[in-house]
Amino acid sequence: MDFQKWGEEYLREAEALKAHLVPVQKQLKQKGLGVEESRSLSARATMLYQMYLECRATGTYLRGCCQ
Repeated sequence: MDFQKWGEEYLREAEALKAHLVPVQKQLKQKGLGVEESRSLSARATMLYQMYLECRATGTYLRGCCQ
């Protein structure tokens, strides 16, 4: 597989993860969440954000790798 294409795939996946993160962050801002629900949403948001950052960094690296 071409590193450029591979990098593009990672960047597309990063954008998909970012899109999944937005509603979770909105839910976290709602008032009246229980402690357990708040913890669960926070953990999910953290995991999605870490995955987003990793995909973005990997995609950027792969795209720049063969220039």
